Amino acid sequence: MVTLIRDIPEEGLRAGMVGAVIDVYAEPVLAYEVEFCDALGRTIGQLALLPEQLRPATAAEIQARPA
Repeated sequence: MVTLIRDIPEEGLRAGMVGAVIDVYAEPVLAYEVEFCDALGRTIGQLALLPEQLRPATAAEIQARPA
């Protein structure tokens, strides 16, 4: 699980949102395919993000996600 560092308004994503890494790309650059879901489990967005756009999610952030 990772936390988004910056807003990505064109995708409807806000800094602080927690997402699941579903794939890792090594080429042409290191990137992570991340899925962000709403409280009902519906996908809000799924996109490739660079490491500098993410950080590991804390246990508190993961537990605070809407169930």
